[in-house]
Amino acid sequence: MRGVRRAARRAQRSDAEVRSSATGHPRRGGSLGALRGLRSWLAGPGVPCSSLAVVPLCLSISPSQTVVQTSMSRFQVALLGLGLLLMLLLYVGLPGPPEQTSWLWGGPNVTILAGLTPGNSPIFYREVLPLHRARRVEVVLLHGKAFNSHTWEQLGTLQLLAQRGYRAVALDLPGFGNSAPSKEANTEAGRAELLERVLRDLEVHNAVLVSPSLSGRYALPFLIQGHHQLRGFVPIAPASTQNYTQEQFWAVKLTKRGAMASEGLEGEHPSVTLFRRYLRIRTVQPEPDYGAAVAFLEERAHQLGLGCQKVEVAPGYVVTILTWPGTNPRLSSLILNSHTDVVPVFKEHWSHDPFEAFKDAEGYIYARGAQDMKCVSIQYLEAVRRLKAEGRHFPRTIHMTFVPDEEVGGHKGMELFVQRPEFRALKAGFALDEGLANPTDAFTVFYSERSPWWVRITSTGNPGHGSRFIEDTAAEKLHKVVSSILTFREKERQRLQSNPHLKAGAVTSVNLTKLEGGVAYNVVPATMSASFDFRVAPDVELKAFEEQLQGWCQAAGDGVTFDFAQKWTESRVTSTDDSDPWWAAFSGACKDMNLTLEPEIFPAATDSRYLRAVGVPALGFSPMNLTPVLLHDHDERLHEAVFLRGVDIYTRLLPALASGLAGPPRWPAKALAPGGAH
Repeated sequence: MRGVRRAARRAQRSDAEVRSSATGHPRRGGSLGALRGLRSWLAGPGVPCSSLAVVPLCLSISPSQTVVQTSMSRFQVALLGLGLLLMLLLYVGLPGPPEQTSWLWGGPNVTILAGLTPGNSPIFYREVLPLHRARRVEVVLLHGKAFNSHTWEQLGTLQLLAQRGYRAVALDLPGFGNSAPSKEANTEAGRAELLERVLRDLEVHNAVLVSPSLSGRYALPFLIQGHHQLRGFVPIAPASTQNYTQEQFWAVKLTKRGAMASEGLEGEHPSVTLFRRYLRIRTVQPEPDYGAAVAFLEERAHQLGLGCQKVEVAPGYVVTILTWPGTNPRLSSLILNSHTDVVPVFKEHWSHDPFEAFKDAEGYIYARGAQDMKCVSIQYLEAVRRLKAEGRHFPRTIHMTFVPDEEVGGHKGMELFVQRPEFRALKAGFALDEGLANPTDAFTVFYSERSPWWVRITSTGNPGHGSRFIEDTAAEKLHKVVSSILTFREKERQRLQSNPHLKAGAVTSVNLTKLEGGVAYNVVPATMSASFDFRVAPDVELKAFEEQLQGWCQAAGDGVTFDFAQKWTESRVTSTDDSDPWWAAFSGACKDMNLTLEPEIFPAATDSRYLRAVGVPALGFSPMNLTPVLLHDHDERLHEAVFLRGVDIYTRLLPALASGLAGPPRWPAKALAPGGAH
């Protein structure tokens, strides 16, 4: 085959990096011909080991190339047939191997060790050790659909590698040879993780991975994800190449250290590469890796020449502050806030690993946090990087705050941080925080948000046997309260639907989220409860609303009470009046960029409520237009072009907000809940 011969000639000429495109077709068709070509290549003067070698021997084989040509004589064929028959008789007539994890086959020159990897889903392997001085490169041999690890022994490849000084390991993929099927093989990420685990268990280092046909389903995702065990990769008509883009293959870096990295693609924008790197940090609730996120941010601070402060607001909960000092320290500062945690995932519903940051051929990046809200975190950082590279300076200090715990309420994050002296020392004058994507050409900006009230209604009544008509039961009275609340819910829903000018954040929503009570089918319970998630609109008088709750309970009868699991009463609104200097600066910069803004009330809750409650005006803004709202959804994704445009937008916004404003910045928010917290 031309590709193999070309690779062999290059290997003879130089002990430097090998890169072969193998654009020609093999003269001997099919995977077996390619395997024989590989054996010929390995039998050459030596595989270079000074750098990573990617040698695609045969990337495509047409159906007409499936016939294996051979120059064997009839006599040789007959001997081969007799030998195979003898092996079959021995296999049938002799007892199986003893119950052990490894055993040996002896040969004239080479001993082949076989065994099973430890743990669940063990993988069968055959291994040879070098007969003389070992080379630093180790060879891992996978196989195609019609073969297994024994094929490499039959071809003599294992023996040849041992004779030439290589440690070599041939694997039986799950469901082939002596390896049982594995659930890990059902997904792309699972196959990559399985291969990584096997190499780790076998202590394979500086590996050259040989991957014929079907094994590409394991080798290619392993390769693309950038595992550093590899020193070289030899694809032989690998399967699943259609699942990856040309850019992804170019992303495989050939370095003298032999590390294969797929953090970024050649030709990929560095900001996108950084974004994908941040997405791979698993800060997923309920056990987020905050330490890795903080380390990432510390590294960015060092690279950008920014101050870095870490404030532990609760044990294990750190707020990281990156600071770009302004030229006028007497001015209030600009806060760019984002949270580091993300919500849980159900991997079985994702098209790609939610923490791989996979980018498809169209440029969509799939990851948890792609929209909520790691995109904004990196957009802040990249906008600051650009402005610093341009030599810009601004009167106001810019603080980028990266907070934990937002996705579970922010009680161990921003809620505690705003009460600390470190926050007061920031002299915050205005803040930007997260928003939502907008499927239209416009950009949504949020100036307030609804107040979350989590209410549990508890009803007590007469107990008794389930066969009797018992009066005044807990269930009867609870039913009355539930009916009253759901009637209110329907009125609010109709009000929203009947007015096209209203958005979801302008009405109060409520949902029944939990019912509890009872001990047995035939026992009428003495106590039952129902839990509700209210999101109260900011124009609602909270004292009157609480009295309405009390009225529903009293109307149901005696023994009906309510209590709060969460009750937010500091509802504030950030001014969107053109006379306000902060809004004027923000909206003016957007107008200069021809951005259409749609001011709204945020329908859920963010950390902005804590900032507004202590007197810091805040706008929720995530520059993602022409993008479906996918936060917390399966297959959360963001197009790289939308992400990069967001960097451009912040690069224009920050100078407008960090410069001296026309008038003194003031707190324009007002409390809409008379009497404050209660």
